[in-house]
Amino acid sequence: MRVSLQILIIIIIVAVSGLGIYFWHPDRPPLYLVAGQLRNDEVQLEQVLKWANDKGVVWIDARSRENYEIAHVEGAFLLNEMEGFYQLLEPIWSEVQNKADLPFIVYCSSESCLASRKVADKLRETVGVAEVYILEGGLKSLISSGLIE
Repeated sequence: MRVSLQILIIIIIVAVSGLGIYFWHPDRPPLYLVAGQLRNDEVQLEQVLKWANDKGVVWIDARSRENYEIAHVEGAFLLNEMEGFYQLLEPIWSEVQNKADLPFIVYCSSESCLASRKVADKLRETVGVAEVYILEGGLKSLISSGLIE
């Protein structure tokens, strides 16, 4: 009886701690996920292609240099944290600043890749780009549409 009471107390402490951390964390995910629902900073490829035809977009590849050199969207800039975000940004700074009024579309290897989210956050914070979006589907959607072969 005593052991089961201790286990119950531990479970309650863990549950309360987990909920407490969840509710006070600034980047907490929703408690439920709806299939097909995008986050506020995500965009589908169809919308990106409309923007590209209307006013243009700036593509940002958040993958490794090796993957970037194998294939990337035409005109995409390489920016990632693995090789030093600021070192990669320095040579293209003026080009990025001149295009800061366009939507920036960041993509990486997979749908759940965190690299694109980190790069997007840094673009908002350091460069001051207002419209930075993460491409839903990542590389997979670009390959299926023929933008990357």
